[in-house]
Amino acid sequence: MANPSDLPAGAPVSSEETSAVPRTPLSRTALPRTPSPTDFRELHVDPLAPGNQQDHSQTTSEQETVQDTLSVPNQPLSLNDASPVGKKSYYQSRNYASVQQPDVKEKRRKLRLSMRGKTIIVEYDEFMSWFVPAPPGEEEPTEMMKSVDLRGVATTPERKMYKPLVDALNQDWLLPNDRAISNPDTPDPDADTDEKIDAGLYRRSDVAMVGKKTRWAYMELSIECKTGDVRHDPFDESNPSGDHEDASAIRQDILGQIMCYSGYIFDYQRRIHHYTLIIFGRMVRIIRWDRAGVVATKPFDYVAHPELLLSFIWRFARMTPAQRGHDPTATRVARDSALGKLMLERARPPKLQAAGTGVRTDKVDQKDSQACTQATTASAQTTAQPPTTPAQPTSTPCQPTTAPPRPPIPGDHPRAAFEKSLKGAATIWWRLRVDDAKGARYFLVGNAHFRASGLAGRGTQTFIAIDEADPYGPFVYLKDAWRVAHTGIEQEGKILERLNSNDDGGPVPFVPTVRCHGDVEDQMTRSQEIWRLKNKGKSEEECPLKTHRHYRLVVNEVGIPMSRFTNMEELVGLFELCIQAHGEAYNRKGLIHRDISAGNVLIYPRVVVGEDGVLLEDREPLLADWELAKNVNEPDEKPRQPDRTGTWQFLSASALSQPSKRIIVQDDIESLFHLLLYHAIRFLPHNCSDVGAFMDAYFDGHAKQDGLWYGGEKKLESMRNGRLLTPIGQALYFYLLPKKITAELPSSTTAAQHHGPSPPPSITHSSSTLSTSSTLSHKKSSPPIQPHTLHPVNNLFTAYLQRLSAFYTLYGPPLKPESIRNDEDNDDGGEQPTGTLTLFQQKLRARLAAFQMPKQRSHSAPSIAPEELTPERRAELQAVAATLGDHKSMSEMFLQNLASTTWPSGDRCPDQLPPDYKPEDTFKDGTTSQKRSAPVAFQNSDRDAKRIRSSVPS
Repeated sequence: MANPSDLPAGAPVSSEETSAVPRTPLSRTALPRTPSPTDFRELHVDPLAPGNQQDHSQTTSEQETVQDTLSVPNQPLSLNDASPVGKKSYYQSRNYASVQQPDVKEKRRKLRLSMRGKTIIVEYDEFMSWFVPAPPGEEEPTEMMKSVDLRGVATTPERKMYKPLVDALNQDWLLPNDRAISNPDTPDPDADTDEKIDAGLYRRSDVAMVGKKTRWAYMELSIECKTGDVRHDPFDESNPSGDHEDASAIRQDILGQIMCYSGYIFDYQRRIHHYTLIIFGRMVRIIRWDRAGVVATKPFDYVAHPELLLSFIWRFARMTPAQRGHDPTATRVARDSALGKLMLERARPPKLQAAGTGVRTDKVDQKDSQACTQATTASAQTTAQPPTTPAQPTSTPCQPTTAPPRPPIPGDHPRAAFEKSLKGAATIWWRLRVDDAKGARYFLVGNAHFRASGLAGRGTQTFIAIDEADPYGPFVYLKDAWRVAHTGIEQEGKILERLNSNDDGGPVPFVPTVRCHGDVEDQMTRSQEIWRLKNKGKSEEECPLKTHRHYRLVVNEVGIPMSRFTNMEELVGLFELCIQAHGEAYNRKGLIHRDISAGNVLIYPRVVVGEDGVLLEDREPLLADWELAKNVNEPDEKPRQPDRTGTWQFLSASALSQPSKRIIVQDDIESLFHLLLYHAIRFLPHNCSDVGAFMDAYFDGHAKQDGLWYGGEKKLESMRNGRLLTPIGQALYFYLLPKKITAELPSSTTAAQHHGPSPPPSITHSSSTLSTSSTLSHKKSSPPIQPHTLHPVNNLFTAYLQRLSAFYTLYGPPLKPESIRNDEDNDDGGEQPTGTLTLFQQKLRARLAAFQMPKQRSHSAPSIAPEELTPERRAELQAVAATLGDHKSMSEMFLQNLASTTWPSGDRCPDQLPPDYKPEDTFKDGTTSQKRSAPVAFQNSDRDAKRIRSSVPS
C-alpha cells in the first residue's frame, strides 16, 4: 500500500488501524489559541517645477492634529454585510474566482449587494443644509426658478426626455461654468466599459474633449432618466422592513445601474464623493455617494416645484471642486507641461535589446557590478520593452505550451505598466500628494493599475508612479484607499514600517518596503454621520456603515501576479518563502497577515547582474497588502470592523462557516493551500473537465441563513475529508503534460473551449500513469490522449490535506457525518519532462541539495464512524494538527516535497478557466438547476438559503 504522503491530491487517506475511527466526534476538542510569539518585544521641493510648490507644513500639522483629536467609533461585530462579494477583491478586481469577465447584470448585482443596508433617506431640506450650501454673497433667484417650465421633461418615450432637460439646464444664469450634455448612444472609448449614461454636467472647459461621447473622467454630475412612476424609483420606502433596497426586479436593476455609473466616476476621477440625479416621470431624487454609503432625498415633483430641482443645480454650479467631491490633493498634469513630458520620457520603450532574445546586449564590467546592482532597477525600468500579449493556445489544455511571456528585458514590467497607464486620448494624468510624517511628497501617475470593485468600502486603487523626489529613479507603487478608521486599526504604512525595521531581529523578508504614507488631509466619509443623526435612538454599535478615511501609501516594489509563475516548482518554492515571511512576521514582529489572497501574494522580479555581466531576472515572493494585519498580542476583544476579515474566495472554510471567528495562523496557512490550488486547477493538466464549475463551487460557494452569509459546502468538505473532488465526484488528480498528441487537433480547439464533460480516467494500478479512453475534446473526431503521468504536486496537496483534515477533525465547525467513497491508491513516478531552469529554480535546487530531509511519520486522516475518538487517536491527530500552525514544519513540508523528486520545468499549460464562464441558474429546457446550498448545519427551507445570483432585467 502506498505511503499516504505519496498519494495524489484527490486520493483518500486511510489505513487499516484507523478505518473505524470516527471522523466527526460528538464531543469536540476546544480550538487552541494560537500562542503569542515568544520573542515579541515590546519637506520635498519639485525639481522640475520650481516655484510651483506650496508650503504644506501647516497643512501637515493641522492634519496631525485632526488625527489625534478626531473621534471615531470602535464598532463591534455587525454581521449583516459579511458577504461573498463587495469585500476585498483581488487581481483585476474579480470578485468571483470562476468569472473572469462579469457582464453588466453581474456587476450591478454585486454593487447592490455591497451597498445593502447602507442607504439613508432624508428630507430635501436636510440634504441641502448638510451637503449643498448656498454660496456666500449671492442671492438665490427663487422666483426665476419657479417660472421655469419643466413639463416637457416628464414625457415618454425616455429618449424624448433628454433634450428638454439639457435645454432647461443650459441657461447662463443657472450654469455659468458648466454645460449639461446628453450622449446616451456612444460609450467612453477610454474606459473599460460600454455603458452609457443619459446625461451629465461637464465643465465648459472640458466640453471639447467630451464631444459626443460619455466621458466618465470629466463628468461632474451624473443624470439618469426613466419614464413612468414610482415603479422606476430605485429606492423602496414602502418596505415595512426598512430595507430600501429590497424591492422589485425593475427597481433593483435601476439601483444597480446608477451605482455602476457612479462607480465609473469614482474609478476615473479622484473623488471624495459624487452626486447623482435620478429622474423617473415627474419625480426626482438627489443622491450623494461616498465610500461609507449613500444618502438620498425623498422623491419630489420637479414639475410642480421646479425651484427644488433648480435650487440644487444653481448651488451645485457655484460649489468649489472640493464641495462637489473632488480631491484637492490630486491635480491634473497637462501632456505638454514639464511633468507631462517627464512622464512620456519615462514611459518610452528601450532601444538596447538583442533581436528575438529579450536580453540586453550591453555587458557590465565585473568591477562595476556593485554600482550596477544599485542602479540596475532604475536603468532597466527606464529602458525596457513592454511585455507581449500571451498567445492563445490552438490545441487542448493538456498540450505542451511555453510559459507565460516574460518581460523582454529584466525588470521592465513597471515601465511597461506605466506606459499602458498613460494611453487614451482622454486619460487624465495626475499629480498626487502624499502627506508623510516628514512633509508632503508628490507622485506622477496615469490610469489606475488596479481598481477594487464596488462603491462602499476601501475603494482601493493602485498606480505605477514616478517619485518627483527621484524623477529618474525606479518606478514605485502607490496605493490609494479609504481605510477603515476604527479604533485599534493601524495604518498599513505603520505596519510595514514595523516589518521593515531593524528591531526584533531585523526586517522581515519578502514584504514591501514602505517609502512614505499618510492620511489625505481630513478627508473622511460622512454617510455614517447622517445615519447616526437619523437614528438617534440607536447605539453606535448598531450602525451598519463604517467610517472610512482617505489614505495613501507608497512602496518601492512593483510586483506581478503570481499567475505569471514559470512552472510549478517555481510556484511551490515561492510559496515556501511566503510561509517563511509569514512566520517571521508572526514570531519576530507579532503580526498576522489575515488576508492571504491572489491579489496579495505576488512575484517580485528583481534585476541582478550575472557572472558575464548580463542583466538577469531573479524572482522572489512579495507578501503584500498588510492593511488587515493584527497584533497577535492584542487581547481578544470585539472585532474592530463589522465584516469578516479577508477575501472570500481564499478565506479558510472555518472562517466562512463562523462569521465571527478570530483569524489565527492556521487560517492563513489554509488560505495558502486554497491559493496554491487556485493556480494549479487553472494552469496544470488534470482530470477535472469543468474548471468553471469546480471554481464556482469551491472558491465562490456561499449560502445565506438568518441574514448571514456562509461559505459553500465544497471547501469545508475538502478540509474535513482531506480530499479534493471534481464536480462529478472523482478524486482530483494533476498530471504532467503529455509528450505529444497522437493526431493533430482542429485549430478551433482551445483551452478556453475545452470545458465540457468527459469520461473519467481509468486508474492503472501497475504504473504511475492514468490511462483513459476519453477524448481530448467533446467532439467525436478528437483523437485520444496518451496516458497521464501524475504530477509531483499531488504529493504536496496530500500532505497538506492530511494536516488540514486532522485540524478540522479536532477543531473545525461540526458537521453531520456523511459517508465517503474510498478510491484505490496510486503512486507517483514515471518520466519527468525537463527544461531550462530559471535563476530562481537554480537557487532553489541549491537549497534543496543542502536540505536535510526530516524523518516523516505517515499520518492518515480518520474515517467517519459514530463512536468517539480514542484517546490515542486524538493525541495523534493533535500532533498532526499542531504542525499546521508551525511555520517551520510547514516550510519543511514544502521543501520535503520539492526535494523528494525532480520537478518538471515545462509543466504549465494555458489557463483552463473559460474566459466566458458564467454559473448557470437554469438548464436550457427551463428547469431550475441545482442551487449552491449551505453546509448541512446551516440548511433550512427559507428562500434566503438559496443561491443569491438573482435574475433581473438589464
